[in-house]
Amino acid sequence: MSFQVPVTLQPQYSLVSREIEYEIVPAALHNDIGLLPWSPLAAGFLSGKYNKGERASGDTRAGVGDPMNDHIFGDLAAKDQNWATLDAVRDIARTTNVTPAQVALSWAANRPGVTAPIIGAKTLKQLEQNLVAGDLVLSKTDTARLNEVSAPTPNDYPTVRSE
Repeated sequence: MSFQVPVTLQPQYSLVSREIEYEIVPAALHNDIGLLPWSPLAAGFLSGKYNKGERASGDTRAGVGDPMNDHIFGDLAAKDQNWATLDAVRDIARTTNVTPAQVALSWAANRPGVTAPIIGAKTLKQLEQNLVAGDLVLSKTDTARLNEVSAPTPNDYPTVRSE
């Protein structure tokens, strides 16, 4: 009996969810397995449409009142590091004349082992804007800034043990 060797993984991975860098990314690189990041915009958090301390508008995932999205956004919004990351994304977007989503997607697309980010969009216009990120190359300075502000911290995904 033969088995198909895995060729790709689809873990959650974005500027605000980098914990896979502890174990999953090194294992994928070692085994020549590609990564297709799931939710590289963190459920829209990195699109730049949310502001700290403000209620999300009703036309966004975080504003529709769905319990699952309320939970996801609540977790994202509760962490000051995520807001600092979003501020850096917005600043880089302004200085490079692109959207925050394009910055976040470009960062994800250019991470080690990533073959392509999963890009979702509600409209054709959003999809066209998101696809621009495929050609966007962030400067070394901007990438380093994003890496520093969003550095992963141990939590429950994946389990990290220190001995």
